[in-house]
Amino acid sequence: MCDKEHLAKQLQELPSKAGIYQYYDKDNKLLYVGKAKNLKKRILSYFNKDLSPSVRHSPRIQYMIAQTYTLQTFVVENEKDALILENSFIKSQNPKYNILLRDDKTYPYICINTKEKYPRFVITRRIESKRGNIYFGPYPRGAKEILNSLYEIFPLVQQASCLKGRRACLYYQIEKCLGVCEFDSQQIQAKYHTIIREAIKLMKNKYQMQKELSKYMLDFASKELFEQAQNCKNCIEILNELEHFSTLDLKKPYYADTLSFVIQGKEGILLKLFIRDGKVASTHHVFMRLNIPKNYRDTATSKHQESCLQTDEFELEVYTQALLKIMQDKTLAKEIIIANITDSNFTKLQHITQHSLQDSIPKLIAPKKGHKLQLAKLANLNALYLLNNRQKFCVEENTIIDSIAELFLLKREISSIEVFDTSHHGGSFCVGAMISYVDNGFCKEQYRHYNLSGKDEYSQMREMLTRRALSFNSLSPPDLWLLDGGQAQINIALEILESSNANTEVLAIAKEKRDFKAYRAKAAAKDILRSKDLEFRLDSKDSRLHFLQKLRDEAHRFAITFHRHKKTKGIH
Repeated sequence: MCDKEHLAKQLQELPSKAGIYQYYDKDNKLLYVGKAKNLKKRILSYFNKDLSPSVRHSPRIQYMIAQTYTLQTFVVENEKDALILENSFIKSQNPKYNILLRDDKTYPYICINTKEKYPRFVITRRIESKRGNIYFGPYPRGAKEILNSLYEIFPLVQQASCLKGRRACLYYQIEKCLGVCEFDSQQIQAKYHTIIREAIKLMKNKYQMQKELSKYMLDFASKELFEQAQNCKNCIEILNELEHFSTLDLKKPYYADTLSFVIQGKEGILLKLFIRDGKVASTHHVFMRLNIPKNYRDTATSKHQESCLQTDEFELEVYTQALLKIMQDKTLAKEIIIANITDSNFTKLQHITQHSLQDSIPKLIAPKKGHKLQLAKLANLNALYLLNNRQKFCVEENTIIDSIAELFLLKREISSIEVFDTSHHGGSFCVGAMISYVDNGFCKEQYRHYNLSGKDEYSQMREMLTRRALSFNSLSPPDLWLLDGGQAQINIALEILESSNANTEVLAIAKEKRDFKAYRAKAAAKDILRSKDLEFRLDSKDSRLHFLQKLRDEAHRFAITFHRHKKTKGIH
């Protein structure tokens, strides 16, 4: 089985939109954050058809791609937002293979404080909540050119030193300044503030600014001042690349969490955007399944009514639990933006949090307009994209699981699987591991470790399965047990399940053995699949074999990790 089969499926579903991409290794550690105007084209450029690293990139990047096990994407409206988000993610998460943008610098802004006697525009990289401050940007490039263009259009104070002198400088002589240092008066001050208001208005409207610059460019050209005309043209091109509004940088030290819960059919996703210091610093999402109680049909008058009622209840429960988790983590957020929630549920949510969390909960907002609504829409957009991809993947996996059930003549539908493996070192440091696969995903909160006393693999498996059966009251038995072993392990499992009255199917997967040793040559090993009465050796390219190998390999990883930890602890 190819370790990167999941990655191959992800590469088939990439969006052709602007955004950022994140590469993760097998231990889910972030390797790299990048941005792209077209995510599909950019990400595919890293890989050859066999998923090996493309030689078009540097050895460092090729080594990083070789370690990549999975990836995540985040879609935004334009390339500028992708630049801003990349910058923010790199600074907040510090990926291993990102070299640029890891310092404390960010993209520059143009700032003006309107409360000063003679305000002036300055370039800055820091946002300060100072009264009178107005910020424009951030500008991934061209901040200095835009500022110089303002100086061409308006007679502004250009240097801090200009306000300290008592005599008008060169800027006044060439009619680029009012000479406020020498001719300070209430009349001059009023005139200057009128100019500042016009300059701010122009900075807020890039199209009007382009229009003004075009006039100046033509005027300079007619006077054969070609250098100044070229500067105006460059600035027009820079402004053309900039979007009027950026959702991802609010230009103020704003701290909030944005929650979006989206349901399609029986699948749901909760996505969180973490806004820190006015920027989207990171994201997190979790998939879930909407389970309708068996007796719920009795209380509903129609399928549509049942679906709507159940969805509303589930939505309220998810948001409530998410808020409780946020408060347990002691969030920095001052506000929590709730996206995609019904008005009635939002009212209930406010009531629940006020009574259960009292004063510790940040302010809840269900935005209807402005920056916060844009953040909510961005969260919804990405939640829907992730859920759609998830459902495509689930359809494929459900087809594979159904095919396995048909192959082995299993009598029940399989939606939950537990996989068992053991690990030891010459009969010492014996451990067992159980991993859980529920509704098309690994359910890590149901993973279990076992310290075992048995000295051989059969007694170890019996001990582990017995202990698992004794916990059926607290954690219900699954639809299927998958064991790393052969017929002997199957017989042990069937005996334990029969004594527990559990209706669970049993399969086993055993490594091919040559000279009594497990053989795992890449793409050549023919693992043996067994049930109580059937045995198969599937082709190495068979998707059913790949799926069961993926489950077995995850259980093995979990077991060997615990074994190494126990062994290291025992030695020291």
